[in-house]
Amino acid sequence: MYSKKLWLPGIFLICIVMTACRKKETDEFGTPNRDTDVNENVSYNGPPDDNVAVAMDDKDVKVKESINGSSDEARSLNGLEGQVRTDDIIKKYKGFSAGTAVDTSGLDGKIRDSLFCFQELDQSIIDRIYGKSYKEYCDIPYSDLRYVRVLHTDFDGQTRIGELIVNKAIAQDVADIFKELYEISYPIEKMLLIDEYDADDIKSMEDNNTSAFNFRYIEGTTKRSVHSYGLAIDINPLYNPYVRTKNDKLEVLPESAAEYADRTRDNIYYIKKDDPCYKAFTSRGFTWGGDWKSKKDYQHFEKKIND
Repeated sequence: MYSKKLWLPGIFLICIVMTACRKKETDEFGTPNRDTDVNENVSYNGPPDDNVAVAMDDKDVKVKESINGSSDEARSLNGLEGQVRTDDIIKKYKGFSAGTAVDTSGLDGKIRDSLFCFQELDQSIIDRIYGKSYKEYCDIPYSDLRYVRVLHTDFDGQTRIGELIVNKAIAQDVADIFKELYEISYPIEKMLLIDEYDADDIKSMEDNNTSAFNFRYIEGTTKRSVHSYGLAIDINPLYNPYVRTKNDKLEVLPESAAEYADRTRDNIYYIKKDDPCYKAFTSRGFTWGGDWKSKKDYQHFEKKIND
């Protein structure tokens, strides 16, 4: 009897202890407590969810970077292809012979600007001028001269390729001047090396050809012309002739330009003081033959340089 009474309370005590232990392992909602080993697993699984989100963001960033990289590469390739096309267009235009009429309406400004350029005389150019504008006795070094290529608007409003040979000291000025004149469609009928006329100044002027370098003497003298150094340019010479009085007689060169010696006439091809052509040259340090006192050379612009 006594032993049975003692056993029952013992069983009851064991039940109480077991219930308390089980309750310790769960919270009031039956959710595993964070202090248990299972809870540690859950705790571990929570942060990785955040880490996955971060990893996904990183991945997105990498994907975006990859995409952007691809776009940059594509843009680079497109830029390269565009440059190749640009170079091809420039090469094409530079391959045209002087005097060729060309269409520049579809060209962007960068390409058009590149067509106003100059270079040292290569062998093909030397072969063209030797014995003509570059006489056998010429003592001007080839290295002092530059071959200039430009665009100009002819009398019909067409764009043509023009060429000149000038002194290296004024090559940039000349390219800039003709670019300025081209942009306002200033009319220049022809612009070919005077060698196309066998370096005959009269023939070139009669054909209204704009030219520069020609190793020669001033008409009727033994003095070298400034053209001999590539420091002078004659613009539309037929309409802007050389005029002087000799032995009380008016002399006009070329003779076929006699009617244009009268500068009071209204003629769009006349070069006059303060007109666009005059300003383009004089603003860069050139002087105009139309300002000379004893004679007039209306076609002529020259620039003096230090030796």
